[in-house]
Amino acid sequence: MVSKGDLMLHSKVTSKGQTTIPGEIRKALRIKPGDRLEYVVQQNHVTIRVHPGARSLKGVLASKKGKSMSFAQIREAAASAARKDIP
Repeated sequence: MVSKGDLMLHSKVTSKGQTTIPGEIRKALRIKPGDRLEYVVQQNHVTIRVHPGARSLKGVLASKKGKSMSFAQIREAAASAARKDIP
């Protein structure tokens, strides 16, 4: 697998402002259909990352740790976990 730091690929923007993320990039970042992406503009470049959203919940609801939690507590725990992933 190609390391994340080694990729320098290009894509074209359509008239609708859409582009295709190259397969190598999707594979390196494990981008799946339906994932949300975040864009951070810094002077003359953009950083793109997968929004943690639902990924941060993976396994949380299935664990024994959350069995005694109310829906509101689970929602707050998920929001807190998502906030920790955002720089």
